[in-house]
Amino acid sequence: MGNRLIGYGSYLPSRIMTNQDFERIMDTTDEWITTRTGIRERRFARDDESVFDMATIAATRALENANLTIDDIDLVIVSSVTAELDFPSVAVQVMGRLGAKNNAPAFDVRGACTGYIYGLHCARAFFAAGIHRRIMIIGAEKMTRFIDMTDRSTAVLFGDGAGALIFEHSSSSYSGIIDTVIMSDGGEYECLHGTPDSKIVMNGPETYKKAVQCMPDAARYIMEHAGITAENVDWIIPHQANLRIINSCAERLSFPMDKILVTVDRHANTSSASGVLALAYAFDNGMIKPGQLVLYPAFGSGLTWGAALIRV
Repeated sequence: MGNRLIGYGSYLPSRIMTNQDFERIMDTTDEWITTRTGIRERRFARDDESVFDMATIAATRALENANLTIDDIDLVIVSSVTAELDFPSVAVQVMGRLGAKNNAPAFDVRGACTGYIYGLHCARAFFAAGIHRRIMIIGAEKMTRFIDMTDRSTAVLFGDGAGALIFEHSSSSYSGIIDTVIMSDGGEYECLHGTPDSKIVMNGPETYKKAVQCMPDAARYIMEHAGITAENVDWIIPHQANLRIINSCAERLSFPMDKILVTVDRHANTSSASGVLALAYAFDNGMIKPGQLVLYPAFGSGLTWGAALIRV
C-alpha cells in the first residue's frame, strides 16, 4: 500500500534574530556570518514557548489544511531533540492538547537533523504494512535552549520552529513517501553533540566534511533505488544547515541551484524541523506544485544521515 500527502502546517516564533542583533552582543559581523553560513536571520522562541507549544500549533495548522480533526489521525510521530520534558513524549502531549479521543498511538524519534527522515521512514513502513490510515509527522525544535552565546562559531547557526505533514494511505505506490533511507555512525559522535549542561559542541571542519559526503551518498542511493536521475527530480530540499554545505552537495549531485530550495538564510538550522519548514515555505509561496517530485537529504548529530523521496 502507498500513501499521499494531504496536509501541511508550520509555525515560526515571532521574534526575528538578525545578524545585526548578534553584532551587538558578541564579537561577530553580518559579513562574517553570511559569508560562512548564508544565514541572515533566524527565529527565537520566547522563554515560555516550548517545543510542545510549537509542535501543537504546526499540527493544528496541518489539520486545518487537510480539513481533518485530530481524531482522524491514527498515528502521530514527532521528531525532536530539544523537548523540555524527558517524558511523556511530545507526540502524546500534542494528542492531549488537541483533545484526541481515539486512543491513537503517538511517539517521538530522536534523529537530530535527520530526525524528520527517521519519522518519514517509520510512516512509510507502517503504510506498507497496512497498519495505519492517516499519519501525522511533526518536526519541532527549540535549538535556542542549547545555544551558548559566548560561542560565536555555533550560536549564530540555529533557530526555532515546527512543521507538520499529514499522509493518508493510497493505492498508488508512486505518491506521498515513495522511498526512504536512514543511516548512522555512532563512532563519529564527537563531530557534533550536546553536553549534559545543554551546550552544543561541534567540530566544524569534520562536520562539514562528513555532511558533504553523506547527504549526496544518501540522495544517490534513493535515486538509484527508485530508478530515477537528477533530471526526474523537480526539487531537492537539503537539510538547511549551511549554504556552503548546500552548494557543495548540489555540485556533487549535478543539481542546478534553481532546483535547490534554500531557506537557511531566513530560518537558519532548525534541526529536524528544517525540511518541513522549507516545504511549507515553498507551498505557501507557490514554488512547489502538486504532483512534483521532491528529494530531501539530511545529515545530523549522531552522526545520522538519510534521504526521502516524496511526491507532493
